[in-house]
Amino acid sequence: MTKLKYILSNPAKFHHFEIGKVLYKQNQLKKIICGYPWFKLKHESIPKKLVASHGFLRILREPIHTSTYFEKLDNFLNILNSKNIDRATCYHIDHISDADVLVALSGSGLNSGKKMVKNKKIYICERSSSHIVFQNNILSDEYKKYTNKNFKIDSWFIERELEEYENADIILVPSIFVKKTFNQFNINKAKVLNFGVNTQSFFKDCNIKKSEKYFDILFIGQISLRKGLHYLIDAFNKFKHPNKRLHIVGSHTSSLDKDFFKDKIKNDKIIYYGHVDYLKLNNLYNKSHVFVLPSIEEGFATVILQAIAAGCPVIVSQNTGASEFVVNNKCGFSIPIRDDVAIVDKLELLAENKSLLEEFSNNAENCMTNNTWSNYVDRLDDLIIEHKQNK
Repeated sequence: MTKLKYILSNPAKFHHFEIGKVLYKQNQLKKIICGYPWFKLKHESIPKKLVASHGFLRILREPIHTSTYFEKLDNFLNILNSKNIDRATCYHIDHISDADVLVALSGSGLNSGKKMVKNKKIYICERSSSHIVFQNNILSDEYKKYTNKNFKIDSWFIERELEEYENADIILVPSIFVKKTFNQFNINKAKVLNFGVNTQSFFKDCNIKKSEKYFDILFIGQISLRKGLHYLIDAFNKFKHPNKRLHIVGSHTSSLDKDFFKDKIKNDKIIYYGHVDYLKLNNLYNKSHVFVLPSIEEGFATVILQAIAAGCPVIVSQNTGASEFVVNNKCGFSIPIRDDVAIVDKLELLAENKSLLEEFSNNAENCMTNNTWSNYVDRLDDLIIEHKQNK
């Protein structure tokens, strides 16, 4: 059977290069169109001829995207970037006649998706977070509660994505949680495919020993209310342990978040790293006793799978998308959103029960065999073949 040929389209980078590397090895990749500059993609092991790199607008946004003064300009550049990626993808669709499938991240595949459908090919709108209206509503409530300021996803993105949902053959979502948010809007074309993890980059390193003196808690993600970091910090402050440490890795995503967290992370027991190179994260996972991500909403945070692959037990909210995976594989705890008390309870349980901590760690290390990016691509192929058979 002839293998499906893919075009991947993304306004940034995200996980598409993990998928792309597998597709390239299997001779299934026709092109990746992305919003990253080439100098940041050289190490990805995909030939330059297969990558359409459009990173100029990202470089322009880098120094201003957390500034209140340049908020409107940043939003304009963000919209321009999505339009540019969509336009570039249309160009490549016109010049790649043997591509079978376009996987375009939501917000950047409106016209290119229409072109694929018109050519009687498959258009997959990939939505890596909850339904955009659900996302807007739940985050608006959170920001209003804690900052007394309005949070709103630009209506341009909302209207654009809603049209993409309608046009797509398949809406690809990473978790049951996300699928349920689409069900709330009577959209039944969402198909669940859990993300994979690179087990060569993330693994249990027996040469790294966890501290016997300190109890180390790790958070990796955007420094934002969306990620629920404020609930973790509140829980950490309530957590009664003589030698506790909270390690925070990540960057601010907006001026609202930057102002809100400015004083919250000022604590001699909180270690703030800022941005850490992707290749150095495995050391942090291996040194930590537990990884915590209490997000308000998202699709399926890949950092959770990275922590699990490194044998680090996790505490995650039900809205991270990884809740079922964590519970089914007995490698941590799932808790309700907005519940710092539940976080404290689980931290105390793990700190006091070393045998449970070790059990979770062993389960975590052993459950990742079938969750590689290679498995992801195999399941994606099967999903598309099933769709074509049912048309």
